[in-house]
Amino acid sequence: MQRRVDALDRRVRAWAQFVIDVLPRGISLIEEESEILGLFLAQQRRLNLELDAQKGDDTLRTRLGRVIPFLGADGEDAEVIRAIHRMVATRLESDIERACHFFCRDRNIPTVCDPVIDWRVAIRYMAQDLHRLASRINLRAEYATSPLRFELALAARDQSLEVAARRRDLLTIFAVAGEAS
Repeated sequence: MQRRVDALDRRVRAWAQFVIDVLPRGISLIEEESEILGLFLAQQRRLNLELDAQKGDDTLRTRLGRVIPFLGADGEDAEVIRAIHRMVATRLESDIERACHFFCRDRNIPTVCDPVIDWRVAIRYMAQDLHRLASRINLRAEYATSPLRFELALAARDQSLEVAARRRDLLTIFAVAGEAS
């Protein structure tokens, strides 16, 4: 089971890194924000893969399983898949918390306050928007010819401006608070 957890973790992180790699170079994210964005993208990808796995394929066996329970699909496998996704979700959430903690610690900012939460939410929204677009493209095969690449780049630019504004607000608030001390 651990191999399956590691494989899923690598798969969603690789997908997220590929999305980060195809984003325009001029977006307004600093290195730490790009790392956090990648983690949020991986988290969103994992969630969608879990939902797809729960939906499953409607085969003859699954349809018969609804009528005659002993002919249904193996319930243990569905439970194993849920456990794998829970483990990967926990890893990703832990990595997000750690990355945000380091960002705040390096700047002497408390990790739990409204400006930090607003900043994190802006990054999460950016990840959700980029995931919505990127998941509609086969990034490895179709990206160069897909018209959605322009929409992805535009969304990345617009959302990164929001993240940068939240970061600026955050740093301004705590720079002023630090000077007043």
